Amino acid sequence: MDRKFRNVLTAMIVVVLTAIYVVGIFLLWDYFNVNDKIDDILDHDFNGQDNSPVSSTVVNVSVTGKTITDEEEALLSGFFQYFYAGLGACAPEKLTRFYTNQCEYELFDEVAYDYETHLMQSSPLDLSFSDCSLTLSVTRRHPVPRSRKIEIDLTLSADMTPAGTGRPSAVRGEKHCFTLDESGKAPLILIHSTDRPANRAADAVLDSLLAANRLTRKDLTYSYYPKYTEAAREKLRADAPSLAETGSPDCPAPEYEYDRKAAAEAARKGFTDDGVFKEFEENDANYISRCIFAGGIPMDSQGDRGDQWKWYDSEINTERKKTGCSKSWFDREAFYIYVKTNTGFGLVGCEVPHGSGKVGDVIQLMIGDEPVEELMITSTARTEDGSAADYLVSNDSYTSVSLLTLGFSDFRVLHIAGYNTANI
Repeated sequence: MDRKFRNVLTAMIVVVLTAIYVVGIFLLWDYFNVNDKIDDILDHDFNGQDNSPVSSTVVNVSVTGKTITDEEEALLSGFFQYFYAGLGACAPEKLTRFYTNQCEYELFDEVAYDYETHLMQSSPLDLSFSDCSLTLSVTRRHPVPRSRKIEIDLTLSADMTPAGTGRPSAVRGEKHCFTLDESGKAPLILIHSTDRPANRAADAVLDSLLAANRLTRKDLTYSYYPKYTEAAREKLRADAPSLAETGSPDCPAPEYEYDRKAAAEAARKGFTDDGVFKEFEENDANYISRCIFAGGIPMDSQGDRGDQWKWYDSEINTERKKTGCSKSWFDREAFYIYVKTNTGFGLVGCEVPHGSGKVGDVIQLMIGDEPVEELMITSTARTEDGSAADYLVSNDSYTSVSLLTLGFSDFRVLHIAGYNTANI
């Protein structure tokens, strides 16, 4: 074998070994979470950015319910501390440190988080807050068989006082579901889902963009997601909710007025268990019906069940059979149809433009043709010319929160005018 051939062969071997070495270093770097170790040592991310919350908002977290490990509690408490610190400053905090490497759920949450804080920044109200208290109530902790993963379900309650609303706002029983990867030194978020409205709005836009390209989330690998999440971010901002559409309510004149203040106060305060009304799993429409009833609208037992609006308990059931809770009491679409079509005894109402709602009126958040959440207007913020700038809304999950920051560009406003006692 001549010298030239040996030199070429040696060079090729060196190149191959070097490539194997470099690839091995990258694999080992990722496998042993070297980035996280450096973060732990320096309290900085790998690019040198401080991992401490940027916001000065004070967020206190307590955890109750089913027992979880100290490491799991630290992860979930830290995640929500950062999240609400960002909301307090109306600017998203960096949440990367809480997710596994290349986690698509980090991208989904980032879009929703960015969108919600953008809406807060754009609001005519000062929605920032300096302190917040959170309670995380763990309802389920379940090890995933044959893996180092844990599923944790929890409900979140939060109390804060935004500077410009004049009223404390609260979150009551918001649901979050996590799957944690516990294969490393400390657990990290692998999957996260929530019924938070801004997340649902962002998810709906992302899925519509994928569907327009004949894709679903299962069709994408991590590297393809940023293209669609960035497009979703842009579309959400372009289609942000507005109250610009106004007009006079075109409702029939009722015989009797509706006590708007009493209904709104019931929506804000919530209800104690009186042994009569019960809760549904999706309870928002049932809750709002109770608020309207508290505002003096009588239960409507006229007609068949499709034409009624009533509860079922014998203590307050006004009979006229068919017995049972009418669908319009607890179903959003059925309630909408009842408001639009009822002309005789009972509630008098109509649909009005977005900017024409009043205290005690009902908001239905929409995805396509489907109402997905129902809330009551409990306060209005107005511009100098008297037009509505934002509504503070409440239901079984939220108290006096900004409607516009919930993120739904499509919603219906149902004006509750009053009621009739005659079968007109």
